[in-house]
Amino acid sequence: MTVDLYKILEVSPNASPKEIKGAYRRLAHKYHPDHNPGNAELEERFKHVTMAYEILSDPSKRAQYDQFGTVRPSGDIGFDRFGSVADIFEFFFGGGFGGGPFASSRRRPRDPAYSEGEDIVETITFELKDVLTEQQVTIKARRLEVCPECHGSRAEPGTHPTTCQQCRGTGMVSSTRQTLLGVFSTAAPCPVCRGSGQIIESPCKACRGTGVTARDRVVDVTIPAGVADGTVMRLAGNGNAGTGGGRNGDMLIRVRVKPDPVFEVDGPDLLAKLPMAYPELVLGAEVVIQHLSGENIRVKVPQGTQPGDVISLRSRGLPRLTGGGSGDLHLQVELDMPRKLKQEERRILTSLLELNGKKGMLAGKPRELRKPQII
Repeated sequence: MTVDLYKILEVSPNASPKEIKGAYRRLAHKYHPDHNPGNAELEERFKHVTMAYEILSDPSKRAQYDQFGTVRPSGDIGFDRFGSVADIFEFFFGGGFGGGPFASSRRRPRDPAYSEGEDIVETITFELKDVLTEQQVTIKARRLEVCPECHGSRAEPGTHPTTCQQCRGTGMVSSTRQTLLGVFSTAAPCPVCRGSGQIIESPCKACRGTGVTARDRVVDVTIPAGVADGTVMRLAGNGNAGTGGGRNGDMLIRVRVKPDPVFEVDGPDLLAKLPMAYPELVLGAEVVIQHLSGENIRVKVPQGTQPGDVISLRSRGLPRLTGGGSGDLHLQVELDMPRKLKQEERRILTSLLELNGKKGMLAGKPRELRKPQII
C-alpha cells in the first residue's frame, strides 16, 4: 500500500519546511477532535496529518521517504522495524487506529487465551514481641499451576491443535474498505479461532482446556525483624500461573501484628506508661520494668519528676527495617494515686500539708493556676 504524505498535508513534494509546518498547523486545527467532537472520521484524519508531519518535518526521515517511499533506520525510534509508512502509522497509533486504514495484516495477535496469572494473598499474624527478631514462616497456599497433563497446551495428551482453515493459521482475517484517503486494507482477529490460528478439537480433560490446575504448595518465607503491621511482602512468580504464555502472578504476604496490652508502636519506637507513687517522684527512685522481650530493665527516675514527663531508653525499641539499630523505648510517667488510705498514711500526708503550709487554704488566698502542658 502506498501512502502519499504530501497529499495528506496538502502540500507539494517541493514544499519548504515552513510550508509543511504551516500546513500542519492549519489542518491540525481543522481536524482536531476538540473542534469536531464525536466525528470519528475527522479524528482519524487528524491522526494521519500528525503522523505525516512527524515524518516530513524531520529532514533525514523526509529524505528517506522521498527516496524509498519508506522510512528506514535512523534516529532513536529504530525505524528498521518498519517496512513501509503504513507500518509506522501502526506503530504510533496502534492497530491502525482501532481497525483504521493503516492496520497491518502481518501483525499476529497473541494467544487469545493469554492472561497474566493473578496474584494470591496470604495473611500471617504475629504478636508484637515476635517482631523483635527475624521469623521463619511456612505458608500453605493454593494456587493455579500449569497443567501437568497437557503442559499448558490446553489440548488432550496425544492430540494436537489443527490449523484454522478460516485464517490459514495467521490468526487474522483481512478486508478492504474505501475511505477519504483511498482503498485500505484492515485486519481483525479471526472469529473462528479467536486469533490463535489454531483449533483445539479435543480440550484437555484434566484442566478442561484451561491449561492450568489448582495445587496446594508450601512456601517458606523469612519475615525480617521490625516488620510493621500492614506490611505487604511480594514473592515474584509464586502466584497463579499465566495462560497462553502470560507471566505468573505474585504471592502477596500481608503481615498483621496484634495490638499489645502494654506497649504502643510508633515506627521503630515503643511507648508505655510508667506508674509511680508520689514519694518516688518527689525523692527519685530506681525501678525495674519488664521489657517487651521479657527482660527486666532498671530505670532511674530522677528526683522531682513530674507526671507526664517522658523517660527515654535508647535502642530499646523495635529493630529498624532499614538497618541502623533499633528505635527507643519512651516511658511516660504517671502518678499512681491510691483510692483509699490507711490511717498512718493519712496522718503522714496531713503532716506534709502542714509543713508545706497548704492546710486550710480553701478559705484563704486563691490557688494559683498554671497553663496546661500539651503532651
